[in-house]
Amino acid sequence: EYFHNWTGNRVTCRDWFQLSLKEGLTVFRDQEFSQDLSGSPSARAVKRIEDVRVLRTVQFPEDAGPMAHPVRPDSYVEINNFYTVTIYEKGAEVVRMMHTLVGCDGFAAGMKLYFERHDGQAVTCDDFAQAIADANPD
Repeated sequence: EYFHNWTGNRVTCRDWFQLSLKEGLTVFRDQEFSQDLSGSPSARAVKRIEDVRVLRTVQFPEDAGPMAHPVRPDSYVEINNFYTVTIYEKGAEVVRMMHTLVGCDGFAAGMKLYFERHDGQAVTCDDFAQAIADANPD
């Protein structure tokens, strides 16, 4: 819930279609924090394997079935249908991809810029991606 306060409440979603930003970023930060608590690189790797196991056992079957939906859907019939592993776990993997592309320092710079620009605002996934990109122009 601490991570929700910083990345879900301090900067919140403009609409339901941005839910994967709030939830995915929160899950990513929680996973990184938990891995950091592990201490050793091998323990960190084991924690990552556990996180990936969720993707393999829950996300992949969802993606292959009738409940498949994008991380940022275009529409919905019932908002409770949004609260799936796609929003949480796959959303976290999209954030992790950005982290991997720009590195730890670049991601930290992007997060800093994101909060400077959008503290107390309702934002979109594109606002987050733009802050990461602007903080890493190379």
